Amino acid sequence: MRHILQHITNTFSLDHTIIESPFNIDTHIHDCYEIFYFISGDLTYYIEGQAYKLSPHDIIITNTRELHRIVFDSSACYERKYIQFKPEFISSFQTDDYNMLHYMENRKLGKFNKISAADVREAGIDQLWSKIEENALVKSPENQILMKTYFIQLLVSINKIFSKYNSPVVERPKYDEKIVHLLEYINNNLDKRISLDLLQDKFFVNKFYLSHSFKKTTGFAVMEYITYKRIMWAIDLIMDGTTALDASHTVGFGDYSTFYKAFKNTTGMSPRQYCKQ
Repeated sequence: MRHILQHITNTFSLDHTIIESPFNIDTHIHDCYEIFYFISGDLTYYIEGQAYKLSPHDIIITNTRELHRIVFDSSACYERKYIQFKPEFISSFQTDDYNMLHYMENRKLGKFNKISAADVREAGIDQLWSKIEENALVKSPENQILMKTYFIQLLVSINKIFSKYNSPVVERPKYDEKIVHLLEYINNNLDKRISLDLLQDKFFVNKFYLSHSFKKTTGFAVMEYITYKRIMWAIDLIMDGTTALDASHTVGFGDYSTFYKAFKNTTGMSPRQYCKQ
């Protein structure tokens, strides 16, 4: 792994890395927004119910609610950039009339995550990104301001592209409707008991075929997806003041020890450690 550039603060992170021997990135979520700029490699980017096969200079957008993972389809050298940021980084530029996070926040989960390389170049996002990197390398106060202004321009450009994508004249991506309905059911019933046998009976499909189709379409095992979604919901509850014990019951875990183990496997920390951080 070779870092070309790293710039990290509490509310804004910029990274440019080359990995000679890439390894799969497990299912995860961020507590911030991410703009992922693909440069080279051979991978599929899985987000909720959608699989995106990427070409050089494609961009992937994810918000704080979207589970995602990366699967490498070969050992080709991998190069990427990303920007991760929290809303407070741009809060002083937000207005009542214009929300720069509108399309990031209000897309359906796993839909319209990709911006094509053609749109990236046409909108000048690649050039704006270069300006952001250029100013991130200089630690002077004026360059940090310039970096933020270029980033604001980048967000505005992304909004314009998403506005075009939502036009009826733009061809929309196709989804496996059975899996979409399954995802909707899971997300609406996380607090209830969900098993493969129950899903088999409800959707009139063999559970082994269902598992295979779900994995192929989303990149996630069914129960793995359910566990991650429950933990994500539990995190929201705990951060709002709910006790970890009450949160575990609310999100559908039968006992606290199972919840604790799943929470630690997902976040790398116990609920108490997560709150302290």
